[in-house]
Amino acid sequence: MAVAGPAGGRRPVTGSAGRLVMTLRLPDRTGAAKMALEFARALRADGFELTLVHGPVPRAGPSVLPDMAALGVATVLEERLERPWDPRLVPALADRVRREGGRCVIGVNQRDRAPALLAAARAGVPGVLMVQNQHHFWGPRPLAALKRRSYRAVVARATTLAVCTSAVVRDEMTGFGVPAERTVVLPNGIVVAPPARPAAAERARLRAEMGAGEDDLLLLNVGRLDPQKGQDVLLAALAGLPAPVRVALVGSAGDSVAARRTQDYATSLRRQVRELGLAGTVTFLGWRDDVARLLAAADGYVHTARWEGPALPLAVMEAMAAGCPTVFTDCSGRPPVFEPGRDGLLARTGDPASVRERITELAALSPDGRAAMGAAGAALIRAHYRAEDLGRTFSRLVRGVLPPDGAAGPGRAAAG
Repeated sequence: MAVAGPAGGRRPVTGSAGRLVMTLRLPDRTGAAKMALEFARALRADGFELTLVHGPVPRAGPSVLPDMAALGVATVLEERLERPWDPRLVPALADRVRREGGRCVIGVNQRDRAPALLAAARAGVPGVLMVQNQHHFWGPRPLAALKRRSYRAVVARATTLAVCTSAVVRDEMTGFGVPAERTVVLPNGIVVAPPARPAAAERARLRAEMGAGEDDLLLLNVGRLDPQKGQDVLLAALAGLPAPVRVALVGSAGDSVAARRTQDYATSLRRQVRELGLAGTVTFLGWRDDVARLLAAADGYVHTARWEGPALPLAVMEAMAAGCPTVFTDCSGRPPVFEPGRDGLLARTGDPASVRERITELAALSPDGRAAMGAAGAALIRAHYRAEDLGRTFSRLVRGVLPPDGAAGPGRAAAG
């Protein structure tokens, strides 16, 4: 089945619809965690009680846990989510599901999905996956191959429903052996807020922090410093760019599972800037909690990820909603109802020359032309990617797999 947009209305909350258990290894504020928060908001509004079993809180940067608690979600630290191979993890999760009367287990991060499914099967309830991203299995080749085989064996037999952010991700799940009728495509969404409008002096200050003057063309890039996000591709594209631009990189290395890899990558980016002579072009801002204001002070947004889950990544949607004209890669396919050249500009994944061409096109637009592209992108997000609409759909899908109250055994995905 495939769901391309919002469906159904929010049920009035007339009492508890039962308890659901959600696992989230990394409770930061990156894409998967933010969508888990928005889906939790919708589930709570639909009458569900919710327990979030999470891994250790990030040492740097914000977390979704305070927001979850404000929704009335019970949050439980399970440090073994950092070690999904720990033989005690699945029994502990299953025991919690049984003790709390959980009607379903929802797995979010790639590393906690298999334990979530196995715990659901052991507890005799449906296992639902939020498949937010394309799959990558890290480590030496034999270890990565073993991880892939183990993951495939679990998801193929134990997935009740896989909620996939794009057709590309859905194809991966069916390739892992999940029956097509147990998959659904539901794009991510964002909470659409009015764009920030800093005063002239504040805008000038922010642009100076990002290394740009009033007359410079300033592009923003937001994402953790990680090979997935492809900042090295962006830097390579900037070398030899015919139009002068300034680029500000917002983000830091920090995934605890891949700390060595991401730190090495962050170091390599700074070395690449020096080697390409881009010291006057690129500014590293680190982690920021004022991205909305940075977007309001920028002239455009560029996103050069090698892989994502949704065809429109959350960072791109947030930039579009803010009215920024965008350049981003087609790493998860062309977004539905997106018209290149009107709503934004699409570059080939992993291709610095293609990114360079799209940035050049953006730079060639007049200020009015960039404003028109930004307005078209914002209208697209408001019409098709509102988190509250997509959250209602997610809650409806979860209800569709739940067995009747008092019945045992995992449910199956309802036809959409």
